[in-house]
Amino acid sequence: MKKRNKIISIVMLSLLVIGVATASLLTYFGVITSTTIIEQSVLVDGKDIIGGSLELIDDGGVHTLVNNANVDAVVKLEPSCTALVGDCEGITTTYVGVLNLTKKDTADWSVYIGDKIEITYTLVGETFEVTGVPEGYTLIYYKDAEIELGERIANPQPAILITPTIGNLPKDNDANLNADYSQAPDNYLHKTGAKLWAIPEGALSGTTLVWSLWDDFLYETDLMAYSANGDGNITLPANGGGINFRIVNRFDAALAPDTYTINTTVVPQ
Repeated sequence: MKKRNKIISIVMLSLLVIGVATASLLTYFGVITSTTIIEQSVLVDGKDIIGGSLELIDDGGVHTLVNNANVDAVVKLEPSCTALVGDCEGITTTYVGVLNLTKKDTADWSVYIGDKIEITYTLVGETFEVTGVPEGYTLIYYKDAEIELGERIANPQPAILITPTIGNLPKDNDANLNADYSQAPDNYLHKTGAKLWAIPEGALSGTTLVWSLWDDFLYETDLMAYSANGDGNITLPANGGGINFRIVNRFDAALAPDTYTINTTVVPQ
């Protein structure tokens, strides 16, 4: 009996060795795959450079930056210049924000009444400057609250006068940062941002708008942004915010005859 038991133990040991050897042949137990699609967050004139390079011609018109990311995007507009023969001494390049204002049919906000006016404003800088506001009008920043469109008159928000030291626009608690103005009735290029209005004299009592004069208000036709700093960094609001801007080149009267190429590069910060 003792001899038989010993033989069985040897067989069982052999089976265990075989089992361990079989398991060691596995190289992995499974593969988990994740696929991510990367898209360019900031579009320049509605285009991106993924898959190639992007060169846009400046014809003196209005250019756009739109931030499609779900976080703010910080960029800088950097100019450069080359000359065919000499140098670019005497050429300066700056940038201004561009916004059109107009009267609107208050029964149907998608209907514009009369001609649009164009105002230009500081995109980035320590002070905010604006040109183009008609005589007899005052420029304000209108910061919405989290209320429905039809409740704005019943729950009016205070008007904020535009001053050189107004600071960043839009403000952090502006409900227009959580809106989507690319939808009807507005159909704006920029989904989020700040509203600038020009209101006639007499339409402001302290910080309260006199809504009985609202047919004479000049309303925004798109949203905007301003960055109050001296380092040139422009903050584009998240989720479709951005700016409309124009490139302004100034040439010294004593500039030598030559062919000059002036480029603007939109650089992430």
